[in-house]
Order: sequence, then structure tokens, then C-alpha cells
Amino acid sequence: MALLPVLLFGRSGFLLNQNIEEEKGLNKKMVSHPSKNHFFGYFGTNPWNAEKTHLLSLETSFNDRLPNSGEKANIGLIDVSTGIFQKISDTSAWNMQQGCMFFWNPQKPSEEFYYNDIVDGKLISVLFNLKTKKKTLQTFSISGLTKDGRYAINLDYGRISRLRKVVSYSGTMDENPDVPHPANSGVFVFDLQTGERKLVVSYKQVSDEIKRYAPEIEGRHMWIEHAEFNPDGSRLLFLPRTWNDSGNKLETGMYTIAIDGEDMREAIPYGYNVSHWSWRNNQEIVATFTLNGRHGHILFTDGKKDFKELPGMNWDGHCTFDQTGRYLVTDNRYDNKNIRNFLWLYDTKKDSYMKLAAFDMVENRFLSGDTRCDLHPRWSNDNKMVCVDAIDPATTTRQLFIVNTGL
Repeated sequence: MALLPVLLFGRSGFLLNQNIEEEKGLNKKMVSHPSKNHFFGYFGTNPWNAEKTHLLSLETSFNDRLPNSGEKANIGLIDVSTGIFQKISDTSAWNMQQGCMFFWNPQKPSEEFYYNDIVDGKLISVLFNLKTKKKTLQTFSISGLTKDGRYAINLDYGRISRLRKVVSYSGTMDENPDVPHPANSGVFVFDLQTGERKLVVSYKQVSDEIKRYAPEIEGRHMWIEHAEFNPDGSRLLFLPRTWNDSGNKLETGMYTIAIDGEDMREAIPYGYNVSHWSWRNNQEIVATFTLNGRHGHILFTDGKKDFKELPGMNWDGHCTFDQTGRYLVTDNRYDNKNIRNFLWLYDTKKDSYMKLAAFDMVENRFLSGDTRCDLHPRWSNDNKMVCVDAIDPATTTRQLFIVNTGL
């Protein structure tokens, strides 16, 4: 294979002579089949069952617009050896960026998984058992899950649906449409064992903190669309967001808080254009945001602001660490001329990165806008594979691909 010379800088500041292998498609495989669209949606969440024989997937008949209220997506499993999709349920709570928030149940990773749905007009989550076909309806929707499966994050999708359609669930309503920073909503933690839900941080609490240095958010309506537990479930991070005063640019910060609602910390100040993130361990986080005039992948300790730019990774991407915390995969760094997207692997031990795969995205609408198809990488639990959503060039449908990491 051809080798492309790339200049990288290590943390010492010395120039590294690094070769990047030009991807020829030999390490990636499309595992789902047209003519319908198949995708997982979110990044950083394992789509494989414990045996790695099947992938959770949504199936839809369209790929060129946002879903309307009441429009369902099929839920099923894709056999990775045959690519056959087997429908097992459906949902009205989905979008192409986040899917329906699939999570395998850590207590039964071979047979149970969670997903969001709208039942009798109420947004909830469902625990589906593959052996019994039983659906256990949870009281609230899910946006994150602890590794032991005990606690879930519950976000206000009604508010998200009003303020940012691309990650919304059509048919959900904001209970506080006239209040910029409600005190009765924000980030909830949901005990899946007892059914108890607790508001651990409200929009008002976060906005009061931000207004100390950014008073301009006073009248801006805030929402939180991303949140995630750290590996041991003791803390969670979340991204408070608003539009700017012109309504054409996202303004975002990052905060962390203990699962009981104590010890809230400012991780990245509001206005630093935070986009994506991943916990490396219980203390360290990588995130994409703007630092010193450059937008890139930056590693830091929770609450310390000891920001360290990852050498060469000066673009936005859906970044996610492997199980060891050594390797990071991320996407984007588009080739707009040839309409391609890329998957990258970063080695924190060597401070170097390589291209794992390139994807022909066919049309510009799949690189940006409401119908974009971000790769949204997700590791397998043995670190040997990454699953992504990408476009099949032959049919322009959205399909699931598996990329071998070589680790």
C-alpha cells in the first residue's frame, strides 16, 4: 500500500517522521445490506452483543430528511456474518444522529438492551429481552448508562426537540417553552433498580454559574443534549448549550458533577465551542474545543483545566477511547473536494495518529446539515474493531461498516 508522509509534533515539540498508510478499503467491511438504511446513530457506545455476532441497528426507508412525529424506525439485529437484519421491534423516538440511544444491559449483555420510544404520548425507555421477547417499560428515557447498568442519565428531550431539531425526537414537547433556564429541568439520574429519578443539576443552576463570566446568556434558552458517566459511575459530564444572539452559532461549555448532585466543576468554560468528548478514565477527559485559537482534540483532568492539545489532531471529531485508555478513535477532517470522511486512530503513548479508513460520502448533504452521516465511531469491547455509520456509494443509503483496528 502507498505510504503518505505526514509531519507530526510530539509533546516535546520535536518533529516526528510519521508515515500514514493510505487506506485502500482492505480493513473495512459493509455489514448491512441495502435497499433500506441501517445505522446505530450514537458514538462511544458498544453496538455488539457480548459474543460479537450481532449489531444493534435501526432500519428506515428514507435518508434525506428528519423524521416526522409518529414515524417509526425498525429495531433489529444485524448478523455480522451474513448482514441480514432481523426486525424485533420499532420506535417513534429516534433521529439519524443519536439513533434511539441503544444500550446493551451490562447485567445481561447477550440478551437485553435498552432503547427510547414514545408510548401513549410519553417518552420512555424500553428494556427488551431477546429470549423472552418481553418489553419492560421504564418510566423515563435514557441518555447514558453506568457500566454496572444500575443508573441512567435522563435528559429533557422535549426541550431538545424545540431548540435543536437534528438531535430531537419528533412528537415530544418542551414543558418550559417560555423559560430560558428552568429550575425544574436539566440533567436527571434515574435509578433503574428502584425507579427513583433525581434532578442532579438544573438549567438555572448551570446558567447562574455561567452568568458570572458570560452575562450575555441571560435571555438565551439553554438545553443539554449530551451527558455521560465516567467509568466507575461516580461522576458525569454534560454540555450546556445555547444559540448565540443571532441564532446561527452554538455556544457550549462542559461541566461535571457527582452522581448525587454535589461538587459541580467547570471543565471547559462556556464559549469554547465544545463539540465531542470521551472519558479516558475516572479523572481524564478528551474533548474537541477551541483553545488558543485552534479547534482540536484536547486532553485534560476533570476540573483542573490542564489542557494538552493532542499533536496533529487539530479538527473536530467524535472521539472515543478504547478500554485501555491508550488508543483514541475519531472521525471527520473531511475531504470536501472528493466528498470523503475519515476514521483515525490516535496512540497516546507514541503521540501519533494514523488513518484507519476512508469513506466515500457521495453527496455534500452527507457531510453537513441535518442529513449528514457522521461516522460516530464505537469500539468493540476487545478493541479489535470499530463500528461506524457511513454511506454505501452504490445506493447512497446509510449502512453499518466494521473497521479492523489492527490492535
